[in-house]
Amino acid sequence: MAELFMHNAAAALALLGVLVGSVCTGGLTFVTGWIMRRRDLDLKIREKFLDRRIAAHEAVIGLAIAMRRMVPLGGIDLSDQVVRAPEVMLSKEAFDAWLLEFADKSSPATTWLSTAVKREITFVQDYLVTVHINLSGCAPHDFPTVGALIRQDFIDLSSKLERAAFEFFTKEARNLRLSNLNEWHKYPLQTTQSRLKDTVLLSKWADIKASLAHRD
Repeated sequence: MAELFMHNAAAALALLGVLVGSVCTGGLTFVTGWIMRRRDLDLKIREKFLDRRIAAHEAVIGLAIAMRRMVPLGGIDLSDQVVRAPEVMLSKEAFDAWLLEFADKSSPATTWLSTAVKREITFVQDYLVTVHINLSGCAPHDFPTVGALIRQDFIDLSSKLERAAFEFFTKEARNLRLSNLNEWHKYPLQTTQSRLKDTVLLSKWADIKASLAHRD
């Protein structure tokens, strides 16, 4: 009887060992599978996150390039350079369309942009609105002339906007954190006013109006 018990006990222990081993193996497989699925999910989220941020900053670079695209108007200026104007200033209709395009392409990207780019793109919007206000009383055919006179503003602002976007790729592209959404996205009012005052548009607006009056 004792021998039978010992024999059965050994078999039971062996069976128990097999069951425990199976459970442990199954548990390990489950944990390993869960870890792999979690890792794949993290990689997909990371990829989508970075894709959104990269696309947003690429859109800003595209806007900057379009903003400084120049078209020759004919003639030579005082610096012996061909008179050119921003393509978006060739007519009132072109400028109004540019305002809409700039807003449509920049606004959806705002969440994904670095704080530096947000502030710069908001300043460019302020400048474009200022152009719109100042030219509200001008004839449509005056837009290319004004565009040629303020051409340097478009070059300077678009270049600074582009540099801010490029800095994202060199410094923040691998950062998985968004910029602080509570952080103010505009420059301080005094900074904005000072920068606007230094633009060709506002610093030489009296001369620009005089030039238009003389032309008429």
